[in-house]
Amino acid sequence: MSLIEFINASSRDRKPLVNESLKRVLGTLTDSTVPDSLLPVEVEASDWITLSSPERLAKTFMFLDFDSVKYFLDEILDHQERVNHHAELIIDHRSVRVETYTRDIDQVTEQDTSLAKFCDEVYSDIAFIRRNRDERP
Repeated sequence: MSLIEFINASSRDRKPLVNESLKRVLGTLTDSTVPDSLLPVEVEASDWITLSSPERLAKTFMFLDFDSVKYFLDEILDHQERVNHHAELIIDHRSVRVETYTRDIDQVTEQDTSLAKFCDEVYSDIAFIRRNRDERP
């Protein structure tokens, strides 16, 4: 799908995202794919899944030691209090399952995707710290 096709599809039921002159310019862009080797950042795929009844995001994080589990939980719990949005945390030895949705509407909202990103960031931080600690002489 070209960029202009995406914009047209996205704006069918809403106010158009772009004006006609911009649509003409975008319509000329048929292939804007850049080789991965030229990208300045790496994109990691998220393995969050969407469950139903109610709709919610879920992911299980696996840890190598108790200290990592404790650090992860402390960071997530502090963050949840700051933003006043709480996920369900299921702890099973060295794994933590996070399930988040907005209870008022039984759906996933921006608050949930933001919390999911925060969880991924904390988990990445733990992996980074572990790698650096393990590489020391």
